[in-house]
Amino acid sequence: MHHRNDFGPPEQRASTGLPLSIMLLSMLTIGLYLVVGGAIVENESRSIAVYVPPAPLTAR
Repeated sequence: MHHRNDFGPPEQRASTGLPLSIMLLSMLTIGLYLVVGGAIVENESRSIAVYVPPAPLTAR
């Protein structure tokens, strides 16, 4: 008869396939994101305009 808190012996060998596959898939996704983003940025023009607001007038 099984009791409520009887979980059996501890696991002797844990599977590492799922965590490793998630890490590998994440690394590949980030690498692909960086490569595609770099290619998109490389094709755009490099001219950048910066607009500085005028200094506010102060009363003396």
